[in-house]
Amino acid sequence: MGINTGSLFQPYYQNVNNKGVKDLQVKRCLSALCFLFVMMGFIAVPTNGAYAEKKYTIKKFDYVTVDGKDVDSQVKMNSISNKDIKVTMVLPKQNKEGDWLAYGFTSREALNAFIEKDKQRLQNKVTMMGSGACCTDFYESKNKGGQYIYWRDGFKNLPSSWNDRISSLSTASPSSSYSTTLWEHTSSQGYGKGVSFRHSDWYGKTANMASDWDNKASAIEIK
Repeated sequence: MGINTGSLFQPYYQNVNNKGVKDLQVKRCLSALCFLFVMMGFIAVPTNGAYAEKKYTIKKFDYVTVDGKDVDSQVKMNSISNKDIKVTMVLPKQNKEGDWLAYGFTSREALNAFIEKDKQRLQNKVTMMGSGACCTDFYESKNKGGQYIYWRDGFKNLPSSWNDRISSLSTASPSSSYSTTLWEHTSSQGYGKGVSFRHSDWYGKTANMASDWDNKASAIEIK
């Protein structure tokens, strides 16, 4: 007796075709939803080739040098006292524990000596093109939020309206200046501790101050 193979396999083909149609309908539905979310602003996408700027919250430090000298494992085991380090230059890198790699300095003079030497090294290594952004911007809120002030060059004791108010910053271009430092006290109060950002490391990034430095700066310095 002859077997009608077409009738046997027809349900299978219908199931496959139906599944394909359903898959296509699902894909079209998902595409439409994604487009709707983008238009409503729920999904951020870069425009005109712009990139999403990274934002960093500065917390604990892992010092790789102190006053320009490497910190070996024995010194790390003995633990460097935070009281000895007056100024921290933060690098935009973290260790496995999430601590920020940093250069430590025991005095403002030690920091200035390092800056002058490092300026010469960078000038010999890199030729900057263009003028770049002239100033460092200081913001009252995290992620460059709220009101802001800017400073081009030199040292400035903050006015009372900005004392203990800075929560984030974006540095000037490395072609404009070398570094930005926040000081916990004014010059008449002895500067206190400082946290420094080298512009060649941090330009184009947003540095958020964690609890140790959030709303703590009384002076700013750009070199």
